[in-house]
Amino acid sequence: MPDHSPLVRLNLGCGGHVPKGWINVDCAFGARVAKLPLISYVNKRMRFLNTRWSSTVFIHDLRTLFPWSDGSINVVYTSHTLEHFSRERGRRFLAECHRVLKTNGLIRIVVPDLAVIVRRYVTGSIKADAFLDELGTAYHRDRDNFIKRVLAPYVRFPHRCMYDLPTLLATLRDMGFEATERAPFESQIVDIEAVELTERTVDSVIVEGRKR
Repeated sequence: MPDHSPLVRLNLGCGGHVPKGWINVDCAFGARVAKLPLISYVNKRMRFLNTRWSSTVFIHDLRTLFPWSDGSINVVYTSHTLEHFSRERGRRFLAECHRVLKTNGLIRIVVPDLAVIVRRYVTGSIKADAFLDELGTAYHRDRDNFIKRVLAPYVRFPHRCMYDLPTLLATLRDMGFEATERAPFESQIVDIEAVELTERTVDSVIVEGRKR
């Protein structure tokens, strides 16, 4: 029997990008501030946070169990989020994605491609002392002032695990998905152009999976 229920689609780790028709989920400090009108107004005036967060963001810590029920979601999209979790926490995150997706539901993951960064180092495009900066593993940056150093643990999320194409494909398949590599905007998600940002696909691995 065909499923005529409305599409329910999650954009996990949405940042400031909140396309209509999606449940846009994040728990960053800026997303929380946007829920407080007075503090949000002061932030816009003083520009403590660079991202323009929407008050429509659904606040949830993606390191914890999802609030959606088993088999209730049609599509999960997540871009430049998985790499911010440790390997084990990332697998728990993917297990939650699998749990809430309906059978034949789709998941699409975009992450930085470790192979690209390593290739740049090997060919001399990245020097050894800049390699960790390219990996994005630190809270602090050399030019940070005192305030930014204090706020860094609350507004920045270093990379905790890196992926290349074989590893991401294998991980998704281990979690029970049929997974394939995709090009930017090549997708079985009907309006992929609404949620996918061109700049986030550059030098990235893109994999789409279907729940078996």
